[in-house]
Amino acid sequence: MTATAQENAGFVACWNEILTPKWIRFRHLLSGNGKIHSDIAMPRFGLHAGERVLDVGCGFGETCLEIGRIVTDSGEVVGLDCTDAFLDIANRERDASGLSHVRYEVGDAQVHPLPENYYDVVFARFGVMFFESAVRALRNAHRALKPGGRVCLIVWRSMADNPAWGAAKKIVLEYLPPPGDSAQTCGPGPFSWADEETDRRMLEAAGFSRVDVFERIDADICVGRTVEEAIDYQIMVGPSGEIVREAGAEGQRRLPEIRTALTKLMQANLRAEGVFLPSSTWAIVARKAG
Repeated sequence: MTATAQENAGFVACWNEILTPKWIRFRHLLSGNGKIHSDIAMPRFGLHAGERVLDVGCGFGETCLEIGRIVTDSGEVVGLDCTDAFLDIANRERDASGLSHVRYEVGDAQVHPLPENYYDVVFARFGVMFFESAVRALRNAHRALKPGGRVCLIVWRSMADNPAWGAAKKIVLEYLPPPGDSAQTCGPGPFSWADEETDRRMLEAAGFSRVDVFERIDADICVGRTVEEAIDYQIMVGPSGEIVREAGAEGQRRLPEIRTALTKLMQANLRAEGVFLPSSTWAIVARKAG
């Protein structure tokens, strides 16, 4: 195993051993909310028939199927993810879709062998924030792109710009301490691409000197079809869930109080269709020199 693979092994294990069952349970929220942002971002990415696309951190593969329909069977889509259970689902749904030009590979995008100068587009919806080194993953993607090819990213902005996650975290921190340095995590975290200047530096370090699009997208997203589901979602999947998990026995002891406090938040944001809170992302397009 290479040094990079060793460094990221703990994050991969966290996904496969801890997070996967929770993501499957709340897939309708996670994927549904991702779609809200990618539906807005996709026109900025300019995908078209005949393109070869690599989807990094593709998860359940919904974006692969969406992109597969855009590029048609004259193109190609490869979805890459480190989580076996996600790709089991993705393969079944790909087979049901009939999109034979879409396929999946299990791997860590930092070190996964990719063909050089092959893809027209590397795409990632919430797929680059969790790598131990996003620059390494993007360098690998840069090598895989044809000259003039582009990387198209959707990433969360700051926690402060995302009450959909930040509001619950703030409440939970009133009862429990933040996770320590030894906490088992899924990587740098969903908000590691929050800062535009830092993002541009990472892209440049990976070889992308030209950034064509850097656009903010704001949208209210559903965090639960009911108040109870919204609370479960926050304490099992969101940043607040990591705090509860890492607090161990104390987290379980304080959980009834936390749930009561979160109930007030969720009830205040309940609509007929469910609980909705604001969210914010960056849509980014950077290009390899042609």
